[in-house]
Amino acid sequence: MEKGQKRFTERTVADLQSGCDATIVAFGDSITAGYAVRRGFPSFWMGMLQRKYPEARIEMINSGISGDTTMDGLARMDWAVLAYEPDLVTINFGINDCVIGLGLEEFETNFVEMVRRIRAGPASEILLLSSQPLEMPPYDRLVLDYYHAIQRVAREKDVGFVDIYGAWMDRVRQGKPLGSLIIPGFDHPNEAGYEIIAEELMRLF
Repeated sequence: MEKGQKRFTERTVADLQSGCDATIVAFGDSITAGYAVRRGFPSFWMGMLQRKYPEARIEMINSGISGDTTMDGLARMDWAVLAYEPDLVTINFGINDCVIGLGLEEFETNFVEMVRRIRAGPASEILLLSSQPLEMPPYDRLVLDYYHAIQRVAREKDVGFVDIYGAWMDRVRQGKPLGSLIIPGFDHPNEAGYEIIAEELMRLF
């Protein structure tokens, strides 16, 4: 995944390497917010970036809100993302849109609109993220359609795509039980699961 994707973080990486200020907004739902854990992926990712680029001054803004859909995201985008004029934005929605049954076409349109507004405003670098596998197979199959839609938008709009689902499934194939990465009874990552998301992002940095 990284080879072609690294071009989507070039400007931010250059800032980090030269010890400049870098502002990153992690925008999304409970997977970004870090539901029911002490540290979500933005926290792990921030630590990894600071270790790799000790000279850089990094501001990591967590703009994740549990329960949010892409419609909620669009409604709060001005103050939750654009107002910070970030160098880089990660966007991660999907599971809640799937749960409420938002049509895939509208889901894609909402993602396209988010990308358009970021480009029209601060022109930040953009990474679209899928989310983790779900433990119940029927729901997992359903949500995969939404993850594929995110990947389609990334291709069409020429922005980065980070395949969180694929990264988790790689670990599962290597023998890591899916349940060991998820909070029991909640289809949300535990801290070990969030660390995988941060590691996947670091492949572009």
